[in-house]
Amino acid sequence: MNYFNPQKEISPRWLATDLDGTLIPLSEHPENVAALQAISEARNRTDIGLVFATGRHYESVLQAIDDYRMPVPDWIICDVGSSIYHQTDRGFETFDSYEDHLVELSGDVDREVIETLLQSIPGLKLQSPDDQQRFKISYESASEIVDGLVDTINGMLKNAGLPYHCMGSLDPFLNCGLLDVLPDGVSKAYALLWLSTHADFTPDEVIFSGDSGNDFAALVSGFRAIIVANASKGLADRVRKVLGPRQLEDRLYVAEGQATSGVLEGCRFFGLIE
Repeated sequence: MNYFNPQKEISPRWLATDLDGTLIPLSEHPENVAALQAISEARNRTDIGLVFATGRHYESVLQAIDDYRMPVPDWIICDVGSSIYHQTDRGFETFDSYEDHLVELSGDVDREVIETLLQSIPGLKLQSPDDQQRFKISYESASEIVDGLVDTINGMLKNAGLPYHCMGSLDPFLNCGLLDVLPDGVSKAYALLWLSTHADFTPDEVIFSGDSGNDFAALVSGFRAIIVANASKGLADRVRKVLGPRQLEDRLYVAEGQATSGVLEGCRFFGLIE
């Protein structure tokens, strides 16, 4: 469910974006603040829909909205695609039907089973309790061993017959590796595509912007995609290698601007914002 065949004649109407390193302004790039303001103003004067798709947990997303004066989204996909929240007249509420779906997808395996299986792996450390969720077991490691740990963990999960998988990325701010164990197939892309069958938009109307490894699945799914200039090294090349054989190179825009400025640049390129 992480891929779809786009209908190129459909115009974009929604922005789905990662936060850290992408929509959130970087402190060393003051021009990002003006770019965020331009995105907010465009949303206010048009019918642009907005989805935040982030590895952050829900409370951290709300804090970021306040801290950086970001526009309030229609939907929040958080915990790397393992939870969804919907804006209502009463504030944000859990999208229960997605949680029910993940129960079925995961076989309702208790997270303690996975923690016990992985506890002896050298160099792997559980992240703080705030970063743990029912369907997301999060670890950290030294940045140079992330790829090896992902392979090791996926092998162990497969051998144990557990319907989960591991994905890894690098935290450019803390200079460490981040690893998330999620139900099989679940990612930001999975959650966004699933949501598009239950909300008032289609995948063809979405532009996705990101900067790191946990954005990869969404960047190659078929959405119009923006990779900001401060993205992880090699990310753009990896995305091109997947999109090329599908003849979807024109769905990708690699921005020259950093973070928020790159998001705005890509939205203008694809015609979402004038």
